[in-house]
Amino acid sequence: MTTDTARAYLEFADRQARDSSPLYEALCRGVAGDPALLAFLDTLPDAKRQPNLLLAAVRLLYGVPGDVDELRHRALTDPGRLRATMLARATQTNEAGRCAAMLPVLAALPGPLALIEVGASAGLCLYPDRYRVDYGHVAVGPRTARCESPARSRGRCHCRPGRRTCAGGRAST
Repeated sequence: MTTDTARAYLEFADRQARDSSPLYEALCRGVAGDPALLAFLDTLPDAKRQPNLLLAAVRLLYGVPGDVDELRHRALTDPGRLRATMLARATQTNEAGRCAAMLPVLAALPGPLALIEVGASAGLCLYPDRYRVDYGHVAVGPRTARCESPARSRGRCHCRPGRRTCAGGRAST
């Protein structure tokens, strides 16, 4: 598991934090290379090992760590408290990709449509026409979209020839 956990932290550093959070990128790279931190994380269920949950829990309990040494000190000095927090909490990423399951339905409805969003995603889900979702066998949305999200569909897909919409299956990101 340590290899998978380290890989997840490196992927987070590369795909999520790079170019947007130099500190989180450095922290995740540091965690990926720290056997003691990886051993701590490997005591948690898979779903609770995610980098954004560790970073959020450390920030909640101790404030923003200045570097990986401070994160390591906090995590390993009080592992029970950090573990309990990570087990009790969850993160909400508010990404447009979670709308992948709705796009085929929205595309099949007669327009124009008006959407109302309830939640804290800053309106991200109100603009499904501004991002593109790649379901593997078909992509939905403008080719020039700045935001593209991969998705997997489970179940049978009933894509209609000649249209860039998918009207079946359940999508997940």
